[in-house]
Amino acid sequence: MVVLFALFLAFVWGVVWAVFLQFSQLGRFLAARRTWLTVVIGIGVDLAIALMVIPWRFWWLLFGIVFMSGIGIIARSLLNEWRSERHLIEEIIDGDENADPK
Repeated sequence: MVVLFALFLAFVWGVVWAVFLQFSQLGRFLAARRTWLTVVIGIGVDLAIALMVIPWRFWWLLFGIVFMSGIGIIARSLLNEWRSERHLIEEIIDGDENADPK
């Protein structure tokens, strides 16, 4: 019965997350500009649901596999975001240095 509930909960979570990403302003921003973050959040909740049906000692192994496999893609995404937004960051930093101190 717990397995069925976990599967149902996972289904509901997936639908709610998809609706949020599709129809809310923040969700559309995240889906368009921070896709990797939406995946991390989605998998994080999936892992939390899995705690209901996977023994703790095996859950840590599952978590470790997902965590280690995500390091590369998250690093890639953050590096690409840094490169694409670097000019904005540099303008902000330069603007702060040239600001009139009070």
